[in-house]
Amino acid sequence: MKISIIIPTYHPKGYLWNCLESIDTQTFNHAHYEVLIVLNGEREPYEQQILSYLSQHTSLPCRLIYNDEAGVGAARNRGIDEAHGTYICFIDDDDIITPDYLQQLYDLAAPDTVPLSYITAFDDGTTDFHPIFITENFQLHHAPIPYTQARRYFYSPCCKLIHRDIIGTRRFDKSLKNGEDALYMLLLSDRIRWVRFTDKSAEYRYRQRPTSASKAHRSAFYHISNMLQCQIKATRIILSHPFSYSFSFYIRYLLATIMGCVRHLRS
Repeated sequence: MKISIIIPTYHPKGYLWNCLESIDTQTFNHAHYEVLIVLNGEREPYEQQILSYLSQHTSLPCRLIYNDEAGVGAARNRGIDEAHGTYICFIDDDDIITPDYLQQLYDLAAPDTVPLSYITAFDDGTTDFHPIFITENFQLHHAPIPYTQARRYFYSPCCKLIHRDIIGTRRFDKSLKNGEDALYMLLLSDRIRWVRFTDKSAEYRYRQRPTSASKAHRSAFYHISNMLQCQIKATRIILSHPFSYSFSFYIRYLLATIMGCVRHLRS
């Protein structure tokens, strides 16, 4: 198996079908990838709804896994444990990908190289795809560049393929409710040497929903406390193997957590 796609889902709605449809239309050979839907939270009626959908779309190489532990990090960890692919691909259940997404990423992937796709966003209920803050980091060439030059892309495990040797036994921090994605990518960065960029046609499309967890209103204390937790955990990662990680990459991670906290407080 070449690629395992991990999709965590909680109380899924119709956007999950959009996500799966975009995966089913991939130009990449269906025999060479698997889709792991990891359902957490309430089991029914969601499990039966997903199974019913899959029974009507048998071309999609998909497995449904129920995980009784709450949190997207726990769901992704379960997906990694169950995956058979050489490369891991994370996709959120409300996002979609263009038809040559997997093929282009796979063509550029290597054990020490993480391929990165173009990213756009769209408001829920529309098809108006527009750039987001990360888009300006996209490089219009295929030459590999050091991963430290694409730090913004490391805010999320999505929009990339990650070799199993990079992941190893390391998993998402389940104690965090926000910021676990960027922390996980920092954790993996010691085994990444290069990044490469696909063409713009290979696109990860991020759905912006006003009711998503990232849009939930939280107190200033929560955001400041969460930021400090992320920074403490990141510092522990770096100190555990100080000569393996990039210090400049770590400093920019710390600055990014501060800026993210400020944005939340202003909003």
